[in-house]
Amino acid sequence: MKNRKKQLMKIGAVIAVIAVAGIAGGVVIYKSVNRFDLTVAGDPISKEEYVNCMNSVEYDTKMQIQQDYDAVYGTDFWEKQYDGQYGYEILTRNTVEQLKYIHAVYDLAEENGDVEDSCYEALEKRWKDGNAERSEKVKKGEVIYGLKEYTFQLYLDYELSTLKEKYCNDISREGMQLTEDEVLQHYQSRDWIFGDSEENADLETARIAVERELREQKYDDMITQRENSSQVEGSMKDVNRYTLKNIQ
Repeated sequence: MKNRKKQLMKIGAVIAVIAVAGIAGGVVIYKSVNRFDLTVAGDPISKEEYVNCMNSVEYDTKMQIQQDYDAVYGTDFWEKQYDGQYGYEILTRNTVEQLKYIHAVYDLAEENGDVEDSCYEALEKRWKDGNAERSEKVKKGEVIYGLKEYTFQLYLDYELSTLKEKYCNDISREGMQLTEDEVLQHYQSRDWIFGDSEENADLETARIAVERELREQKYDDMITQRENSSQVEGSMKDVNRYTLKNIQ
């Protein structure tokens, strides 16, 4: 009887060890799947910021894969390989590139005093505060311009556009001073047609549009230079895994 009890105790101990190991293994797997470490241009990227950005480029990435590889969208679309890359890896790459662009814009804006803080949390706060302010005005029957309420992505798009316009409208800023040779060369690069006229407008007629477009191009070039020099740090293996886990 004593031997039987000892055997049962040993079996119970083994089962307990296996159970503990199983739990520990599950924790390790869970942590591995949810591990996320990404820094763009020196700015730590939170999981929330990454997922929001990933969602904003997901549709375009799907269209890109379908067009480039003649792929058909299905349940395993993101886990298939396309020219040696999994679909979710392409989505990760596009997300990181978009994050580089966004941080380039906001870093430049912060340097010029257009935003007090370029971080994601500050952007999120401006979005929530803006929606709260519009909601209060609606309750009071006051006139508001734009939407009554912005989704986060709509607000981000609006602010990115506004920051670009503000920079380009200030001719005292870096890159916004134009020489007459630059204006003339840009004018001669294509036809400038206004209204119902079929004839190319002369430079003085087209000058405002020529200069605006030229400044916008120079701004875009500045942002591209910042993107190209932007350092990305972190485990892309973990980021790829996190992307796959969070695809809608």
